Amino acid sequence: MIPGPDQVVACPHCQGLAKYRTVSSGNSLGVRIWTDGRQIAPMLPRPPFAVKCRHCAKSYWLTDAKEIGTIGMPTDPRTVDPAWQEAPYVEEAPEEGYYQALEATLARDRALEKVLRTFVWWRGNDADRYLTQGEEGIETDYPEAYRNNLTALTPLFNEQHLSERLMKAEALRELAEFDAALKILSEIQGSNYDTVVQKIRSLCEIADTCVREIEYEDG
Repeated sequence: MIPGPDQVVACPHCQGLAKYRTVSSGNSLGVRIWTDGRQIAPMLPRPPFAVKCRHCAKSYWLTDAKEIGTIGMPTDPRTVDPAWQEAPYVEEAPEEGYYQALEATLARDRALEKVLRTFVWWRGNDADRYLTQGEEGIETDYPEAYRNNLTALTPLFNEQHLSERLMKAEALRELAEFDAALKILSEIQGSNYDTVVQKIRSLCEIADTCVREIEYEDG
């Protein structure tokens, strides 16, 4: 992994400055993938989707922040605006902050709504990503806001795209709608997603609603 310059941005609420690290070059070594489609690659780190402003404490989507400039590496401090140097690094918003950011930008269009609701889904699942799967499965008691978001997200998936069909099946599984999820999975045959299909199907069969890591066999 080769680090890139720091990107300086302004909060869309108060214009307070913050910065985040970028990557010039990375790879997928050590990538981990979960049933909800989330991928985390240690050699290709990504900034958070939603952040909490350290100036006004409001949450916003990082893509909504105005880009102010970059701080190269290495940098002579005398050539950079001191306010840029002193800007704190962004802090990921808590789950409630993701809901706030979603509500602030929900009405733009259907495609954006799907993207934002997916980010909220992933953030809601973060606390359970590293749980060990038990033989009996787990039925997670999700908060109402989480369930409402997932219920609204499910019909936004385009089943003409295989990847979105799988995500819809996973969303239904997490909502404990196992029969509906299994029906979607039964219509997916001979794809490159066989490992994912089998994983989600097996979780449905034991009534497990928790997000789970997908483990691929070597080779």
